[in-house]
Amino acid sequence: MNRRKFLKYSTAGSLLTSSLAFGKIPVLASGIDMANPGENILVIIQMFGGNDALNTIIPADNDLYYSSFRRTLNIPKNKALRLSNTTSYLHPALGYGTNDGLYGLFKQGNLAVIQGVGYPNPNLSHFRSTDIWLSGILPKNDAERLESGWLGRYIEGANLGSEHPKCMNIGKSSSLLFQTGSEDLSIGLENPKDFYEQGKDLLSGESFLSGESDYVTERNFLLDLSIQSNKYSKIVKDAFDAGKNTTSYSDTKLSNELKLVSRLISGGLKSKVYLLSIDGFDTHANQGTVDGKQAALLTEISEAVSAFMADLKAQNLSKKVLGMTVSEFGRRPNQNDSGGTDHGAAGAMFVFGEEVNPTVFGESFGFSNLDANKDFKYQFDFRSVYAEILYKWFGEEKSKGNSILKDSFDFLPGEVLRKKFSPGEILGKERSNESMIYPNPTPDGNVVVELNLSKPALVSISFTNARGVNFNVVSEVPFGAGKQQFPMNLWGGSGLYLVIIRVGENINTHKIIWV
Repeated sequence: MNRRKFLKYSTAGSLLTSSLAFGKIPVLASGIDMANPGENILVIIQMFGGNDALNTIIPADNDLYYSSFRRTLNIPKNKALRLSNTTSYLHPALGYGTNDGLYGLFKQGNLAVIQGVGYPNPNLSHFRSTDIWLSGILPKNDAERLESGWLGRYIEGANLGSEHPKCMNIGKSSSLLFQTGSEDLSIGLENPKDFYEQGKDLLSGESFLSGESDYVTERNFLLDLSIQSNKYSKIVKDAFDAGKNTTSYSDTKLSNELKLVSRLISGGLKSKVYLLSIDGFDTHANQGTVDGKQAALLTEISEAVSAFMADLKAQNLSKKVLGMTVSEFGRRPNQNDSGGTDHGAAGAMFVFGEEVNPTVFGESFGFSNLDANKDFKYQFDFRSVYAEILYKWFGEEKSKGNSILKDSFDFLPGEVLRKKFSPGEILGKERSNESMIYPNPTPDGNVVVELNLSKPALVSISFTNARGVNFNVVSEVPFGAGKQQFPMNLWGGSGLYLVIIRVGENINTHKIIWV
């Protein structure tokens, strides 16, 4: 039995809800580490339960909101927070936190608000719709299994981060988001110190067995995973010890988790994606208005995210971090008889960071064009946001992004991310003409990097060998305009190398073979 089959068939229960265990610590499978084409990080906050988008982004200028649909379960206009000169307003709870919370981030130009986001023929089951959002796939029917996440598929085919875990799931359980169909690429983390102490127990005199039986193969695979986890536990703890927080956080679950993420980023952890979650949005009864269940949850998000972004900004790290919220669906336009709301369709997303367009996307929620179920029709497919992140933030070619999402999606009108930050374009043909490397293949590891610069620039060069070890050659060295040559020696023996050349803000990548 090979490793992929072992992971698929021999774990106890579904990979969506369980992980392998070795010693005292859960072991989540991880693929081969490769080079990281950039330092951009994505943080995702999952709002599980189906957040009521109508009371989050409020059409406070629409009388029907107050007179017909939310007669008692409404946010008074004089308490709502107007988004610039639009007809959309934020729940007042989103003004709590550092520098006026999420509302403050919008005023600072660091928050994009997307209303009316969803997908065709919405599924109103919490778990099925969550799987659709995490997989990035719209199944053909209810029987179709969703076995991989959109970021699992991206990470599996990308060149990412040296010796560091590629993605972090902050919490105990694994997530479909990071599944590939046969492997879970994430590390589950709650406490770095405990993770390290548990990791030390994994290497307690165990050794690989010889032979070719299924038992030997599976056991050796588990031992190999335990060795990786031991390695990761030290890397994570070292980053935690080296990192710091500069901002005061509220003592809530989400705030403490984002505080941890900020400290790991501060300490140099090179994980590409972090997933966090906050439960409680299934507000069928006693939802509340400016106070109550939903208000408390939105306050927790606003305080946590605003402190997180202020912390990163104080440490000059905020430009490399993009965050977004996701929730499996919105709620019905009409309130129910229990002072709550029932499962609906189109919802809302927030995308935060210094590289977003601070725009309110879409029309404010209206009541004249509901679907056959009397739910809000979606204005934007959530996968359009994913497609832009893959292209602009992670530098994937559009064709690869289409392959990851199993379809082609147009970006939102006006686009969520600023155009000048487009690694996908940087990796294209025009920008790659700035540099070339030869001979390729190289018989001895000696190559020449040739730069053709239109103007003086700071140049950084690094490469990663076939074992995933990263080497920095030069870092922000000034190069003059014109054609210049730079000799370089690859280290690590024959195999495939990825050379990354950063010219100012532009990134060029080259695959080199040492035969």
